[in-house]
Formats: sequence, structure tokens, C-alpha cells
Amino acid sequence: MAVIIETGAQVTDSDSYSTRAEYIAYAASIGTTIADTVAADEQLIAAAIFIDSKEAQLKGCRVDRDQSMAFPRNGLVIEGFSWLSTEIPRQVLLAQMALALDLNAGEDLYNLSQSASAGVKKERVEGAVSVEYAVSDSMKLSRRSRSQALLASLMTSGGLFTVPLTMG
Repeated sequence: MAVIIETGAQVTDSDSYSTRAEYIAYAASIGTTIADTVAADEQLIAAAIFIDSKEAQLKGCRVDRDQSMAFPRNGLVIEGFSWLSTEIPRQVLLAQMALALDLNAGEDLYNLSQSASAGVKKERVEGAVSVEYAVSDSMKLSRRSRSQALLASLMTSGGLFTVPLTMG
């Protein structure tokens, strides 16, 4: 299976923003080896599908109604910088690759597990009282936290939505 890369030129039938080589190099840069090229392609495509599933919350709007993927976009401003409608922002590539690494680690993008960095401690008080604290033993961010932060940078209101209130 080979991925078809969206370059910003609205490539027909594109299914990824990042190439396999970029993904493997990104993974290697953080100490992860991606050995299976078929799995790498599947992870990239699944990660791109996940990003595209958030389209209603993404900044900007599609360049063309018939483009294969959610990017490129018109009116796109990320971290204070405008992106052309012929560009795929680096944040999109980074988010896709980070999400693909989450998949590689066994994470379900649609049903996130509790972060490995947020361990649960339990304290027992004599008697009938038992107290649990969801605290971290370290300040280390999980890999999933990175992918979610990158994804949030692409979304309006960090992925949160607002409901306008009218006074009447």
C-alpha cells in the first residue's frame, strides 16, 4: 500500500499529508523505530482520517468543495501566521505523525485511554474511608498529549466549541 500525499495542490484521491519517509524519520528522532512499512502507511492514513474527522472544528475553510482531504484551507491562521491555500502547514504534518505514533503504540484515537503519565495513587485511611488521587508521579507529557496539543493548534478554540447565547 502506498500513500497518496496531499501537497497543497488538491491532489486527487490523496490520503495522507505526510510521507512514509517523513514519518519514519520523525519517529526515529524521538527514539521510536517503525519497521513495518505497510503498518506505517496504515497508521498515516488512519491519522489523516482522524484529523479530517475534526473538519467542522478546524480553522479556515476548504479551498474547494471537492478536495480529497480537509487541508489545504483558505483563511488559515495558526499560531499567528497565515498559511496560503496552496500549503499544508507543518502543524498538520506533525499532528498526523504524532497521531500515527499513538496508533503505533496501540492507542485508539477515538477512545483515548488514561494517559500513562497520570498515574493513580491510592491512600488508605484506617476505618471505612479510602481516598484516591489521580496525580502524576512526574511532569512528563505523554506522547498522546503531544498529538492532542498539535491537533488543538489546528482547531478553533483549541477544539472546544462555543454556543452563542442570546438575551431575550
